Amino acid sequence: MKAYNIGLFIKKKREEQHIRQEDLCRGICDKSTLSRIERGKQEPSSGILGVLLQRLGINEDQLAVLLGPKDFEISDLQKEIVALNSQKEYEKAAEKIRRLEQLVEPTDKITQQFILRCKALAYFPEDYPASRDLLLQALSLTLPDFDFDHISDYLLGIEEVKILNQLANSYSEAGDRRFAIHIYRQLFDDSRKHLLNSEAKVSLFIMLSYNYSRLLGLERRYEEEIEIATLGQQACIQYNKCRLLGGLLLNIACGLHELGKDEESKSNLIDAYYAHRLMKNEPSCELIKKYAEETFNIIFHY
Repeated sequence: MKAYNIGLFIKKKREEQHIRQEDLCRGICDKSTLSRIERGKQEPSSGILGVLLQRLGINEDQLAVLLGPKDFEISDLQKEIVALNSQKEYEKAAEKIRRLEQLVEPTDKITQQFILRCKALAYFPEDYPASRDLLLQALSLTLPDFDFDHISDYLLGIEEVKILNQLANSYSEAGDRRFAIHIYRQLFDDSRKHLLNSEAKVSLFIMLSYNYSRLLGLERRYEEEIEIATLGQQACIQYNKCRLLGGLLLNIACGLHELGKDEESKSNLIDAYYAHRLMKNEPSCELIKKYAEETFNIIFHY
């Protein structure tokens, strides 16, 4: 796909959605740069192109055909860093982050944003103020005027949503659950309108469902917990994304128990256990076994 065709495609989709140029490119590039891209006068970098497509709600999975050798190496490093962070292999992730920093231009703020987000987790997994500082720096690279009270006013890319998810987790772990819920409520409401357009965005919706419903349960807002977790459960089934299915079922079960609906709670709890067992998530299986025995005298023998 040539840059000219990409530009026309972006312009067509932007105009179909009645999005102004300045709103689409805010924090990513100048309006004049976007205008040149749309007219085929300038080829966008892979980072800028990816975020523009995300903000338009377009599946950017075929972006790899546009990558050169250096971009491929950067992309592979990003995948490795995400995997290592999810496995809590923080020292190894830090090594990959340092390699990525050597490859990336200082002016590439899209990848710099990714680096800051990953550093927040790899460098400060339990130092929430320090982690939050890095996440806010990352967010300011593309959204310098960001207002936590008006999240729906912004066209958010996947990376920005992930940053906000980590920020919400940071506030929650530091004891400010209500502000974390304030973030999640806006993200979740917005994601229901915009995120279900690609595989990555479906996964993001499910992750938000899990984290949001968990915090609602901790705040004893059980009916809301069940509602949000059920939406996530439905998305898991509809889009064949089952990594967080067990956690969502557990959130539903806990909420139902607190509302006195124990038979429904038991059914969801059993499903949650076996969902985690199929995913070979032993720590979660043990947590559910303990909860089931203490709450309902249910004994899992496996």
